Amino acid sequence: MLSLPRYSLIGLTVLLGACASSTAITEQPSNTTLPIPQKTHQQGSSAWQVENTALSANQNSFVKQVAQRYQIPENFIQQQLNQAQVNDRVITLVSPKRIASIKRHWQTYRNRFVEPIRIRKGTAFWDTHRQTLAAAEKQYGVPAAIITAIIGVETIYGQNTGSFKLLDALYTLGFYHPDKTRPERSQMFRNQLAALIALAYEGKLDIHTATGSFAGAYGLGQFMPISILHYGVDADKDGKVDLKNSPKDAIFSVANFLVQHGWQANMPVFPPVQLPPSPASLVSGGLEPTFTWQALQQKGASSQSKNASWQKGKQLGVIDLKDEVRGNHEYRVATQNFFTITKYNRSYFYAASVADLATALANQQIRNGYQVTRP
Repeated sequence: MLSLPRYSLIGLTVLLGACASSTAITEQPSNTTLPIPQKTHQQGSSAWQVENTALSANQNSFVKQVAQRYQIPENFIQQQLNQAQVNDRVITLVSPKRIASIKRHWQTYRNRFVEPIRIRKGTAFWDTHRQTLAAAEKQYGVPAAIITAIIGVETIYGQNTGSFKLLDALYTLGFYHPDKTRPERSQMFRNQLAALIALAYEGKLDIHTATGSFAGAYGLGQFMPISILHYGVDADKDGKVDLKNSPKDAIFSVANFLVQHGWQANMPVFPPVQLPPSPASLVSGGLEPTFTWQALQQKGASSQSKNASWQKGKQLGVIDLKDEVRGNHEYRVATQNFFTITKYNRSYFYAASVADLATALANQQIRNGYQVTRP
């Protein structure tokens, strides 16, 4: 869930991966769909709490803290660290100078993901996994188009899952992160490294062969280790969560992640709203909805919709998709579901690209004669 132009959570603020790269039995929205909560690893501790609990930069102290957190023998943890190596390429990719040099350009970013290859491969992925996507949508209320789009944006449906050894990447970023002015970044990666070691101890992942992104994200949906522990789903019931080789596990895990972060069934990502002529003052820049529909109407917004789900409660925000090169702005009204996608990757560009690719994929399915839920 992470690439350089969307350096986030999953900014690097906290890749929950899913968590900082996807048929029609029946694909109509269910009016009674309710998410089925998944049991989390470490009952009583949310993924957010785990990610934000300090682990020492001193490796000896780190070993003791991880042993206590996950009930793992200290010698096992030390063995994994002893086999980890610093990856200079990872350090180069996350260097502050490289990050700072990137200007945001919405259309260029969007065109990387909403493009013919992903639409073609996304359509093929949907056709191949139609029953699984329909089952995930029925269980969680997340449209098949959104699930498919996320997997497409993240890895082009498994084509680019990453070639960096996870253990080395997270060890490097946890203990040798090049940006010394942002210690919270290395802290986040130490927490992810701890979760990776827990996965290894539980026999859920061979961390000496597993590869992923330079930031340690893994599988079709690019889940970070903490997200694998907390949101991974063994949908094919083979006794393990395999997000790289089991499309069914990956599909259900993406849906579960979104639901656990606030996805609302039967709500569009971008509702049909006309903004007032100068909406810049309505943009908060945050990652949560800020307006009720009534408040947005008072600011001059209008819509032909009546009694829609997004018109009830504080479900809306106004986003600015900037072109910092030309100074252009594209403003959109977004619902709770848009902000839920930003929990996968804390970037407006990312979430809007997922939604736009999902729309393109859904439109292709409709042209092919299937009834699907529009995102």
